[in-house]
Amino acid sequence: MPGYVLEVSSLHHYVQSLSDSEIITAIAEYKAKRYSELTQASHELNEQIVKVWKSRHGKSPIPRVIADNALIFNNSDENTCKFENLSL
Repeated sequence: MPGYVLEVSSLHHYVQSLSDSEIITAIAEYKAKRYSELTQASHELNEQIVKVWKSRHGKSPIPRVIADNALIFNNSDENTCKFENLSL
């Protein structure tokens, strides 16, 4: 299977390549997840993303956005995911 892996880079280089909007979205998605959905890898990714944000913008706060998955799920019950009634 030669050519299966296109490019391998470190987590640091990957996070450095993200745009500010991608960083903001990634942090929002991390915060929207339940604790049981988080892994060591997601914690490491979030830590690196926050470091990159601070290196680019200093002490300015990270803008808060609503994660895509939070738009369709009702988060009132932490034990189950229930779709809200969506009017199309």
